Amino acid sequence: MRLGLIADVHADPRALEAALRGLDSHGVDQILCAGDLVGYGDEPDAAVALLRDRAIPCIRGNHDRWALERRQVLGRRGWKPAVLRDQTWEFLHALPASDRRVWDGRVLAVHHGSPASDTEYVTPYRPLPASVECFWAAGDAQVLILGHTHIPMIDRGPGGTVINPGSVLRVPGIPTSYSFAVVDAETLAVRLFDIRTGREIRRDPVLLVEK
Repeated sequence: MRLGLIADVHADPRALEAALRGLDSHGVDQILCAGDLVGYGDEPDAAVALLRDRAIPCIRGNHDRWALERRQVLGRRGWKPAVLRDQTWEFLHALPASDRRVWDGRVLAVHHGSPASDTEYVTPYRPLPASVECFWAAGDAQVLILGHTHIPMIDRGPGGTVINPGSVLRVPGIPTSYSFAVVDAETLAVRLFDIRTGREIRRDPVLLVEK
């Protein structure tokens, strides 16, 4: 079985459609989204509708939480009113802060920033924070799926495997990796793919900025 991972869609339905086509081409059996469905992009209703229509399990990211709390979204030029369809608000309200599920015999946990906060950064460029170490010690999950940073990450340690598929969005001026991940259930092999080219990312993850 294969698991597809996406994160940080940020109201960009065209980028999301491209990512879903890529994941479909790899024959994934399930897709999970690690949050931030809205914010930055201009088409939140369309992006959320795609995820809803595909019945893709999603968690709430910090941008989704801000939209619910403030009735505002963060755009490229600052905060602006969140004008969303009723169905979009309902979908955002129903999002859990995290997800835990058993997938082909393995326990997976999905958080946005970290197990401690949806705004904590967990990146491949610094040691894992204490929140992740405590998470491994306190639970039975073997895989921790994160988003938030827009930076792809695969970290294998004694506690388990941390995976960040990077960000889906392709909004001008917003840092993005424009990527998704595919995980093999049997081996836990993780492959990262560039959405634009469909090619596997085999180098160290680099944060890209679309001009």
